[in-house]
Amino acid sequence: MMPHSFNLSTLARPASLRHWLRLRPARGAFRIGDGWLAAYLSLLLGVLSLGAVLAFHFPAHLTIPELRANYDIPTLRAGLGALMILSGLCGVLGLVRKRLTVAGAGLAVLALAALLGGADTPLGPLQASPFYIGLDWFVLGLLSTGLVFILLEKAAPLREHQPVLREDWSLDLKHFFVMHLLLGAYLAGTNFLLVHGLGWARFEPVTEFISSLPFIVQFFAIMLAVDLVEYAVHRAYHSEAFLWRIHAVHHSSKQMDWLASSRLHVLEALITRTATLAPVFLLGFDQAAVNAYALMIGFHATFIHANIDWDLRWLEPVFVTPRHHHWHHAEEVAAHNKNFAVHFAFIDRIFGTLHMPEGWPEEYGIGAEEPAQSYRAHTLHPFKGLVAA
Repeated sequence: MMPHSFNLSTLARPASLRHWLRLRPARGAFRIGDGWLAAYLSLLLGVLSLGAVLAFHFPAHLTIPELRANYDIPTLRAGLGALMILSGLCGVLGLVRKRLTVAGAGLAVLALAALLGGADTPLGPLQASPFYIGLDWFVLGLLSTGLVFILLEKAAPLREHQPVLREDWSLDLKHFFVMHLLLGAYLAGTNFLLVHGLGWARFEPVTEFISSLPFIVQFFAIMLAVDLVEYAVHRAYHSEAFLWRIHAVHHSSKQMDWLASSRLHVLEALITRTATLAPVFLLGFDQAAVNAYALMIGFHATFIHANIDWDLRWLEPVFVTPRHHHWHHAEEVAAHNKNFAVHFAFIDRIFGTLHMPEGWPEEYGIGAEEPAQSYRAHTLHPFKGLVAA
């Protein structure tokens, strides 16, 4: 198949509490008090604590320079201490409930983080390094994005019986991990390509005028410029065979939630980010507006994939909402090759690719074209056709 009402009062009811805690590991459903939730939380928080400790030890290699320049170290230390305490408490509860393997692994990882310095880990050398990965961005991203969207999805779920740890959650977590670790490499690679490939096209009178505009004007201008390029690139992914095999990895999700937004082939991330940052580079937007847009797009890209049942129809004539993007992922034929825009829905209307029927899609995915559900299969999927040829 190529080309292709928020009510917090419900949280007070006991059935709703059971719904909030209905998380699921890969092999079965959690039950309240069975210890699986505590055990898995202990392991996850222990791993994140260890990652934070390692980032303190080796900031030049494990943190992104553009991010660490803005870090408040005392606040980060306090947060790390709280994270480790919570991991330990969850681990002990998991042991009490006899979830020995998972809880024990969580406590072992936590012990290693403590032995390496814990929240008192001295900050390592900050000299510039030609090689670094975004371990800091992975830890902060999973804690902040995961916490916010899990709460939102459990408060107002589109599909009430879809658990947080739904089918293939561990596969999408691998995508999340790789995408965040590679952010520094993407930034460096994109910057190199733009400066050396398009530096000649920057016109100083234009960049000076753009950077002098009011902040809010620049912010929405960035959104529009990026979305026009994104629309063209996105449509190409659905039109050209090799590009479709790259993009099919993203469309292979059969369940939509905040974590599904991270299912991207590494080539798609590089191609799309380079293409969409080109107008930002050429037009010379002020850095404050660019930073604000970067924060917004991280939230919005996750939001439009989320399992959230919010009635935002009053926004739909102008902006891309979760319902708009869910229809882009729908498996039904009428939705194929529709809704390519990522910010402004009117772009799809202008180019005749808007598809917004009543309700939400019943099913997602790409049917028989779906790659095998493993990270290795996803990575190799674009090249299968080349080898066969």
